[in-house]
Amino acid sequence: MTTFTFDEKLLTRDLKTEARALGIPVGAANIFVEKTVSATRNKLKKKKIITKRDLERTVVAELKKYNADLAYVYQNRDKII
Repeated sequence: MTTFTFDEKLLTRDLKTEARALGIPVGAANIFVEKTVSATRNKLKKKKIITKRDLERTVVAELKKYNADLAYVYQNRDKII
């Protein structure tokens, strides 16, 4: 089993990079990325153990509220060529 640490800064950087690649305006991306990271942190801090899948599922659900395209790219980032 592989373990990982939830890193808010890394998640924020990754989401902003993907948003930039999609051509989403920086100001809008900053707002909904921060809201997504904050909501993700709040939802997952209640759990003692989280899986990478828990993290991804929570991030995607939050992102869909703000930008469906970014949510799709994040969800499929390891599969997109």
